[in-house]
Amino acid sequence: MSKKEIKLGFVGLGFIGTIHSIACFSMPLIFKNLPFEVKLGPVYKNNIEDIPHFFEKGVKSIEEMLEEGGLDAVDICTPNYLHYEQAMKVIEKGIPLYLEKPIGVNGKEAYEIMEKAKEKRIIHQTALMYRFMPAVNQARDMIKNGEIGEILNFKALMLHSGYMDPKRPMSWKMKKATSGGGAIVDMGIHLVDAVRFMMGEIKSLRSNSKTYFKKRPVSKGSEIYEEVDVDDWTNVEVEMKNGGWGSIEASRISADLEEETRFEIYGTKGSIKISTKHPRYAVLYKKQENVQIIGDYDTKSKFSEYVESIYPTEKYSLGWMVDLHMASLINFFTNIVEDKIVFSETPTFEEAYKDQVILDKILLSAENNGKVISNLKD
Repeated sequence: MSKKEIKLGFVGLGFIGTIHSIACFSMPLIFKNLPFEVKLGPVYKNNIEDIPHFFEKGVKSIEEMLEEGGLDAVDICTPNYLHYEQAMKVIEKGIPLYLEKPIGVNGKEAYEIMEKAKEKRIIHQTALMYRFMPAVNQARDMIKNGEIGEILNFKALMLHSGYMDPKRPMSWKMKKATSGGGAIVDMGIHLVDAVRFMMGEIKSLRSNSKTYFKKRPVSKGSEIYEEVDVDDWTNVEVEMKNGGWGSIEASRISADLEEETRFEIYGTKGSIKISTKHPRYAVLYKKQENVQIIGDYDTKSKFSEYVESIYPTEKYSLGWMVDLHMASLINFFTNIVEDKIVFSETPTFEEAYKDQVILDKILLSAENNGKVISNLKD
């Protein structure tokens, strides 16, 4: 069977771009029967002198990349404030687009990107890769199958410690104009999306944000400091449309031996727990039987079966971060081959826009001293 060659252009090759490229490079080594071959094409980044040899070449602008033609897809991994302009240029050319989260710095930008992608009828996907974690899908199936009864309450936490050094210099992630927000935008978007994916839509919310390190050096070793105007930590109390309630907490200043993302979901019949320390299986507790179940789950959705088929096995694992991005990118490339969104669970720009509307409301609530906000439509 012949495979479709997908020439992929990269825009940005920092930390997350490197994760994406590792995933793309490793795919054919781990999965022998993919219906496509990814050719790592041109790269646009700040310094094009140090591009790894397996990329085609470096280019000096996104315009240069697009004008050459021949691209089958583009992957944008740049800072948030660049997403809108760069995404619009790619979409205008009618090229399938994989775009890092959040797709814009606010809901307005996200909406316009979404609408432009619909207008041009391109295949599009956002890097909301928790939808491709086997444990998250297992939990989603368990909830739908009534294993824990009606959801009563839950906790969703992403706890990192990378911003605890007061000497860490300013960057675009610490300015609202260039990032859209701090911990809640940078990391909380994954929590918001996973909550919606597993448990349904959010009905109302109220939030509280704190910035512990209010000033940062303008550059490494500098004695000149600049004000930080985004959050180090945010906690959001939410009420779900299905009647349950819970909290979403994102922190860049939580010290622990290992950074972790966790979900704890409690229902009338039991509970489910998920951790990035164990991404393959959710932990199900059934109260009436007083048993804890960890392992394969028989009653899978079609999407869960699919995710298991594109998620690296333990022997081939490159770590949960690369594994998740690999599965997410495989889904994107498969949609290109099929010329359609094969699974409705795909995190399209529409899903990313819905997440970003909620983020806008979280920021608004925090700015208004925890005001309850129930209009979450736009």
